[in-house]
Amino acid sequence: FIKYIEQFEFHGVSLDIRQNSSIINSKKGQLFADFKKLLKEIPTLQKIYGKKVFNSLVLSMTKSHSDVLALFDLSKEVMPYKNIPSITPLIEEINDLNKSAEIIERLLKTKRYKNFLNNYMNNSQEVMLGYSDSNKDGGIIASQWNVYKAQISMFEVGVNNNVNINFFHGRGGTISRGGGPTYDSIMSQPQGTISSQIRYTEQGEVISDKYSTPYLAYENIKLGVAAFINKSSSEIQTKLKHEKFIDELSDQSYKKYREFVEQDGLINYFETSTPVNLLSTLNIGSRPSKRSGVQHSIENYRAIPWVFGWAQTRNTLTGWYGSGTALQHVIEKYGIEEVRRIYNNSEFLKNLISNIEMTIFKSDLKISKLYVNSLLDKENITIYEKIVNESNLVKTGIKKIKNTNELLSDNKVLKNTLNIRNAYLDPLSLIQITLMQKMKNSTLADEEKKALLLSINGLAAGLRNTG
Repeated sequence: FIKYIEQFEFHGVSLDIRQNSSIINSKKGQLFADFKKLLKEIPTLQKIYGKKVFNSLVLSMTKSHSDVLALFDLSKEVMPYKNIPSITPLIEEINDLNKSAEIIERLLKTKRYKNFLNNYMNNSQEVMLGYSDSNKDGGIIASQWNVYKAQISMFEVGVNNNVNINFFHGRGGTISRGGGPTYDSIMSQPQGTISSQIRYTEQGEVISDKYSTPYLAYENIKLGVAAFINKSSSEIQTKLKHEKFIDELSDQSYKKYREFVEQDGLINYFETSTPVNLLSTLNIGSRPSKRSGVQHSIENYRAIPWVFGWAQTRNTLTGWYGSGTALQHVIEKYGIEEVRRIYNNSEFLKNLISNIEMTIFKSDLKISKLYVNSLLDKENITIYEKIVNESNLVKTGIKKIKNTNELLSDNKVLKNTLNIRNAYLDPLSLIQITLMQKMKNSTLADEEKKALLLSINGLAAGLRNTG
């Protein structure tokens, strides 16, 4: 017990409080009133459990420095400075990542906020990076690259203002939400931007895989600590390696991805050919699948159901769509030997390509076509054909860059594991297709509804992701 108290004090675990910037800026309504009431309770709870019971006030959808100041001003209105937890802007969309340095610069130039950091936060500012929404917004390459560049620019702003910027990585379980091997993910972060600490989320869906036994927990924590130690010793490198090349790769991928998600009929295709609308009937997740008051478009969906819906149909396009066109472009422009040279000299690219390779290997577009043929009208087949064409470009590009004839040729264990898993997933997919087709034309019996929901859970477990 004494060792437990020495390690975790009386709070056991620190909690984050999260709120959307739009709620804070509204300064009215029940949600704002409830949040303000919650903030007022922080000093009382800190008195009972200790100051560290709350780690951060996370401000999602941060779009400007004024969003952060609005939360700061509200906090100091209801509690003393000494009780205010770290105020952590969550920057999560492509456009906001591009202006993240400006957001932090203007925030640190605000005297009342800078004084708060100096006097109460040990001259440190935490920033949370959103992988999920940036990926949904711009595709895998644009998301990862803009997060990467944002870290360098924000860290540099911190150095110039004598403030230590600590990054909190909002990683999901899937590659398209920032997931992937912990060690590789940390080691591929920008050189010098990991200084005194690093934080990253572990989604509920990966807990059983990483922490279900003492041995697994120890191994995963060890990998994270080892990567942190190895990476934190380096000085910041403000000059990006191969910036022009990866910018071009990112831009091409982004254009292709946006062309896909903005095409007419895509949302109908998505909602009809996937079980995404059944997500609300499952006992998973804490937020609605859709955002209220948003037009009928990709922006209407939160990141988790967007990934979840596609993955259920054995289509992992959220983790690779657009990258095939981008790879084809740079190979044709620069030549395969030059692309290989850049790839072999970039930890960022090696980790990114490895993750895309693993994700596309999980795709089974023949199964996806069964969903399309069973649930959609024939005119929607053009969308499916675009997915297949891009998939072929991704596979071709990766094999050329890695100079191999097959995917995952350098990871036979993973390849065999995924192939074996498919034998168990295929029957679940066929059951799901049959029941969804029947549900489209008639009402399912209670046992059939139960079977449909079980097929969703089974596929999520087998694919090792819900979204």
